[in-house]
This record gives sequence, C-alpha cells and structure tokens, in this order.
Amino acid sequence: MIGGMVDESLLRELVPTVIGVLVRRGADFASAEDAVQDALIRALGTWPEDPPLDPKAWLVTVAWRRFLDATRAEAS
Repeated sequence: MIGGMVDESLLRELVPTVIGVLVRRGADFASAEDAVQDALIRALGTWPEDPPLDPKAWLVTVAWRRFLDATRAEAS
C-alpha cells in the first residue's frame, strides 16, 4: 500500500499465484478466476482503509470463501 492507495502492481503480481492456490485446492480454472476477480474488487474497496499484513493470504482466503459460496449456491 502506498499512502492509502492499493498497489495495483502487487495485485497483478499475486493474481496467478492466488489462482494457482485455488486450483490446487480443487477449484476449476474458470471458477478460480471468477473468485479471484471478486476478491480483487473487494481488496480495492477494503485495503485503502484497512490494508492486510499479508496481501497474498488475504486474497487466497477471500477468493477461496467466494469459490465455496458459489459452489454451495450452485449445488442448492
């Protein structure tokens, strides 16, 4: 984070890694991409006021929860 702004280059750098984590956990690639996209949108809204100590872990956690929510909604 730079002065209350989100470091977009950091986000771009983390995206492939976070997608890879979700795929290794069992998500298909398209669902992982969708979940990470949602996590990025949430990061842009949250991080300026409340930056995480570990941006990668934050993105993985939020994206994985988004993936699980989508999977459960689909199964219902």
